[in-house]
Amino acid sequence: MTAVRSNVADIVNGTFGSENGPHVISPYGVELRRVALVGFIIDRYVGQGNFASITIDDGTETIKAKAWGTEASALEKIEANKLALFVGKIREYESEIYLVPEIIRELDDPNYMSLHLMERYHALLTRSGITSPITSDLEETLLDATSSPTDMAQTTRVTSGSGLRKIDKQILQYVELHTTPQGVSINDIAEFFAERDYDKVEINLRVIALCDRDLLREVETGRYLLMNG
Repeated sequence: MTAVRSNVADIVNGTFGSENGPHVISPYGVELRRVALVGFIIDRYVGQGNFASITIDDGTETIKAKAWGTEASALEKIEANKLALFVGKIREYESEIYLVPEIIRELDDPNYMSLHLMERYHALLTRSGITSPITSDLEETLLDATSSPTDMAQTTRVTSGSGLRKIDKQILQYVELHTTPQGVSINDIAEFFAERDYDKVEINLRVIALCDRDLLREVETGRYLLMNG
């Protein structure tokens, strides 16, 4: 399942369903099974029996992520009042929608929130079927924004082109060159580009965006292949 860029309101204000697996249909008609969020960790709880939970607030709504057993350790390490990238699956229990964590990364640059929101708009446009007179211009703005989070947050330039940035093409080339039947680890991808002065969190975000554009596919948690590979 591709992690779909979302905000918390897309989830909590959507309609939960369990047919063919737990999911939410957002108010815009986008099916959400596995989501990518950027928000602040406003609360953290560590209980008995290897249980932990955090509350994520992205300015639209709040939602809890819960984990048990060995997976709880990932939530225990996250500090409250930190901005974080969160990837997880949607679940529901006793009418409460919550998330099961897969990836959590603390973010030092608040501009990642703007980058995330732009990618969410792109996901909304491509997955919901919404059309408007400004749709094509908005898509071009999102797709052709420059590579740094700060520049992406500030850009208003509309350009033409394939929509793939240089770093996206480099990631695809790396995956193609290092492909195995089990896919390429996100940790290997991030480490490779970190050695070339790229931020690991930005690489994580770009990999998620490439999956959302159907250029990469996740064959198992944290391992990727080219869509046609």
